[in-house]
Amino acid sequence: MAWASLLLALAAAVEVRYVANAGMLVAVDGARFLIDAPIREGIAPYATSPAPERARLESAAAPYDAVDAVLVTHWHEDHLSPEAVAAHLAANPGAVLVSSPEVVERVRAVAPRLSAPRLRAVLPAPGTSTSVTVAGVPVRVLRIRHNDARRFPEQHVGFLVGARATVLHVGDADPTAANFALMRALPRVDVALLPFWYVLGAANRRLVEQIAPRRVVGMHLPPADAAEVGARLRAEAVEAVLATNPGQALPLDQ
Repeated sequence: MAWASLLLALAAAVEVRYVANAGMLVAVDGARFLIDAPIREGIAPYATSPAPERARLESAAAPYDAVDAVLVTHWHEDHLSPEAVAAHLAANPGAVLVSSPEVVERVRAVAPRLSAPRLRAVLPAPGTSTSVTVAGVPVRVLRIRHNDARRFPEQHVGFLVGARATVLHVGDADPTAANFALMRALPRVDVALLPFWYVLGAANRRLVEQIAPRRVVGMHLPPADAAEVGARLRAEAVEAVLATNPGQALPLDQ
């Protein structure tokens, strides 16, 4: 299949809407997932949703009214607000939370009335994955290590969502070949949602080549750096879609 036709087919199979920072609304295989969203204050200098968008997220209003699951990679405030996640789950009784035990416990602490089956704690052994099913769609939970951080979260996971098409979200995973060795046993990645630094520099781009996605979306980009990073990628002829405008659909067919 020609590359242009492949991208058109991919865009027809997968939809990605940028929420803020690493937060994404993903539609794949007929199911809808909020990943690392919603958040509230976040962590400067990373993007957060404008107040009207946040209100729609937390009240499960369109376009967030038919979400099947909220997936959270780890507890850092730019990826998780327990109160915001709990608000969405309360407004959207058809949705479940899938995340690590420590994230589930943070949400349970602020929303003790949420029923236990809606809070699904999954934590594979390091370097392995576990598959759960949401709305008939496989959600592979990947135990991949967070990059070095002052407040290191031990329970960091990624997600590979979908069957006919697949979407990978790696949270803040350390960009090393060893950390992603488990990908060799998993289905091919169609769309990879990666921190923008994964496509900066030859060493990081070699890791992206190891993952071998059909399309790359660069996320976690501080708004003040968007123009500079975009110019650098164009100068280096790097093909990636940058998530820069919260609330906008991302063009996967370009």
